[in-house]
Amino acid sequence: MSPGRCFVLLLLLLPLLAGTPGRANGQTRSSGQLELFRKQHEKLRKDYLAALTKLKTWCTDHDLDKASGTVEAVIRSAVPAEGGDLRLPTTVSPDLSPDLSADQRHWQSQLRTLRRNHGRALYLLSRRVLKTGQTSYAYDLVRETASSDPDSRSARRLLGFVRFGNEWTTPFAASQKRRRFTWHKDFGWLPASHVQRYEQGQRYFKRQWVSLAREKELRRDFRNAWEVRTDHYLVRTNHSLERGVSLAVDLETFHRFFHRSFAGFFNTPDQIKQLFEGRRSRGRSTTTPRPHVVHFFRDRDEYRRTLRPRIAQIDITNGLYMTDDRIVYFFHGNEPPDRDYPRATLFHEATHQLFYGSRPKQRPIARSEHFWIVEGIACYMESFLPTGRGYHIGNPRYLRFYWARQRLLEENYYIPLQKFAAMGMRAFQNDPNITRNYSQASGLAHFFLHYDGGRYRDSLIRHLMQIYTPGQRIEVRSLESLTGVDAAELDRQYRRHLADQQSRLSTAPRRTPRQ
Repeated sequence: MSPGRCFVLLLLLLPLLAGTPGRANGQTRSSGQLELFRKQHEKLRKDYLAALTKLKTWCTDHDLDKASGTVEAVIRSAVPAEGGDLRLPTTVSPDLSPDLSADQRHWQSQLRTLRRNHGRALYLLSRRVLKTGQTSYAYDLVRETASSDPDSRSARRLLGFVRFGNEWTTPFAASQKRRRFTWHKDFGWLPASHVQRYEQGQRYFKRQWVSLAREKELRRDFRNAWEVRTDHYLVRTNHSLERGVSLAVDLETFHRFFHRSFAGFFNTPDQIKQLFEGRRSRGRSTTTPRPHVVHFFRDRDEYRRTLRPRIAQIDITNGLYMTDDRIVYFFHGNEPPDRDYPRATLFHEATHQLFYGSRPKQRPIARSEHFWIVEGIACYMESFLPTGRGYHIGNPRYLRFYWARQRLLEENYYIPLQKFAAMGMRAFQNDPNITRNYSQASGLAHFFLHYDGGRYRDSLIRHLMQIYTPGQRIEVRSLESLTGVDAAELDRQYRRHLADQQSRLSTAPRRTPRQ
């Protein structure tokens, strides 16, 4: 296998620059701006909650118990939960009914006004935040804008929604509805005329109706695999249609989180500015993008047989992403007791796919240095856990982060960041301490994304963008340079980050979700 041909997740084998004064001053100035924006954000929330509480009291005083409960629900949702998937209304808010009583019209119009004004203030703050380069924080504010004012066109557009009649939907879903297709939770997108027959156990295969048993037999051959198309994915599988739909739904949840969290990776600063201003950059397509392709085999044996001619080491893998065809491959199997499988594999390889697939050209990635973050960020993403109400990610109890703490705090194993970043792909993969290095890479990714409320998150995103866009016009700068913090100080902060994790976990009740 030639170097750089694919990224392979070895789940079975792995148990898992000094800054200049100018940079330091720049980092201090950036930190001061961030703190100022956080204070402004907190004041907006405080004033909003005070106004909502006043309206709730008015409703109670006027014996409008149902109205009081509605306002209370808005108060509870005013501060978005950590890891909550954004659950926005799918329909445009209707005008107030002319038949409302005076009291009903008063509280409903007041609530709408408060929500719209708060959304507008949050969006204006997001624009100011964006100008300082805090892209992740700016997009968090956009999400909160949409939560406060679900009909904010600016927020909806930035979050990938379009208006279709009186509905808010995605461009792909709108195109499907124009074709008279409907989404079914078990079968995915179907022609509306097919839904009843599918629910009765019939299946449409190559322009004719067959029984469920017959279709299952026909689709065992991967050339006839089920195909589940969603906004951003095409899942092909010979396991079952329902499993393919389930995986596609998980992938879409992952994609929403991924593009929100790494917005600065997928758009240049100028493109992001144009998006916030409602303008499209030149050459930006308005058509539905090509989907990311995922192949999910019904068992390990078929996975091995299919890929062995291309990957000699296929027997020691649980999944991989191939850069030559840009497809993620994995299979259905028994879940090992120590990890969420195959979902952990899926999100690891989907991370490689999203980062590498962001640019059309084939190119080497981190051949000579900085390879740790290529695997570290993918290992971090394994901790992504879809839930009924959103997702969890970065749970310190997840196996990768447990071993990161174990290596450093108990075994005292740590390669200083400057030396660690100097390792390219071959040096990293051939190192005799590869297992420990994967643990350290996982822990460092967590550190740069979460430390001090995400202070280094945008620097890490810029670092990844530079790594995945190699060439003479893009310089891959070190994380010391991007953060303005000395490498030795980052090493110390990382140790404190893990020690603080360990301290909190040793005293906190075990209420975090199983990973």
